[in-house]
Amino acid sequence: MSSIDLALMGIKNLLRRKARTILTVLGVVIGTASIVVMVSIGLGMDIEFQKQLEEFGSLTMVNVSANYYGDTGQRNSSDDNKVLLDDEAIAKIEALDNVEYAVGFKRFDTKLYSGKYESYTSIKAVDFDKLSKMGIELSSGVMPTKEGKNEVLVGFYVNTSFYNPKSRDPWMNPPVLDVYTDKIEMIPNSNYYETKRPRGYTLKPTGVTTETDWAYASDVFMDYDTFVKLKKEFEIKNKQPNDGKNPNVSKPSKKVKDNKYDELKVNVAEIDEVKVVQDAIVKMGFQAFSMTEALEQNKKTSGMIQAVLGGIGGVSLFVAAIGITNTMVMSIYERTKEIGVMKVIGAQIRDIKRLFLFEAAMIGLIGGIMGIGLSYGTSQLINKVIANMSTGAEYGGLTLSSYIPIWLALSGMGFSTLVGLVAGYYPAVRATKLSALEAIRTE
Repeated sequence: MSSIDLALMGIKNLLRRKARTILTVLGVVIGTASIVVMVSIGLGMDIEFQKQLEEFGSLTMVNVSANYYGDTGQRNSSDDNKVLLDDEAIAKIEALDNVEYAVGFKRFDTKLYSGKYESYTSIKAVDFDKLSKMGIELSSGVMPTKEGKNEVLVGFYVNTSFYNPKSRDPWMNPPVLDVYTDKIEMIPNSNYYETKRPRGYTLKPTGVTTETDWAYASDVFMDYDTFVKLKKEFEIKNKQPNDGKNPNVSKPSKKVKDNKYDELKVNVAEIDEVKVVQDAIVKMGFQAFSMTEALEQNKKTSGMIQAVLGGIGGVSLFVAAIGITNTMVMSIYERTKEIGVMKVIGAQIRDIKRLFLFEAAMIGLIGGIMGIGLSYGTSQLINKVIANMSTGAEYGGLTLSSYIPIWLALSGMGFSTLVGLVAGYYPAVRATKLSALEAIRTE
């Protein structure tokens, strides 16, 4: 018999007993949908976690800091053994394969004033030419330039961090400043000035970061050379004693080696190369950390969750497989005479076997297709419910979601078809072993 004849005969046999076929297919639908939806929840958790990590920094970014403790675990105070975070270190790191750029930051604790309001923040002194490469998104304004006087880039949270120190409850109803129009004055460090407010200098914000970028939400970016210049002017203008006690004034001690930057941010071309670059930086003598470490750990946890959830869904498909086997065995009893006639008129054993395997595979395939459709509907329902539950949360929210990529849908259909074939193998072999004469005599 040709394959087309077998296929037509198999479809005709399935349609002959529609109710039983539909019920068997329904079991496959539920089993396939259960597996796909369970796995999709695990995939959705991966995506949501990755989005959260990206809010706190790029996944291709490596954060580098000085290693003060070395390999011995003891704090290293020797200048001769100190590996410095300076321009030379940046040049060496940028020479590594797959490194696009490295940016150095010097962090200064500062106090901001705007009229009667005050705020604490951190100034990040950085080379503005390198800052523009980082792709920081702005909610308004433009990136600052070296040419602009006292130009800065501010995080979106800075304008809401001010408070009135003379108020009974300074943090109740905090003011929301307009960083472009309200005068904002800065001093390098507030700890030393307890009685008298020093004369600072006015900042000129040119842009504000987006509210999705929490990595720099409370920071103020200033050009490195500009800050060094302003800090010297600040010392002269306020005539601070050069006694070594003021953190804003250089100590009168001999020159020692020190880090030009507090941290470096190194951008890697491909996320798969982040670990390689990170290990190379550690070998140079620095400490290095990247978001990919947290992402890899989460993937391991998510993989375990997906396996457990997929196993739960697999129980449903296993039950459906038993249903397919039962249906095909019952079909043998009902079609015993038909099988005998096929053998008498010359049908080959393998044709009978192929016929029953085709019918079982069709049950699995049809159930798989319908199960994938049910999975997509269930996935959308889950995401819609979670979205409604998360409405009103300004930031964050529930991280549970469902995501069904095309490979998961195709895998679901293929797996359900395979289950049908496996479940139909025993009935198909049994059908081939029937005696032709005894089958013909059966009423």
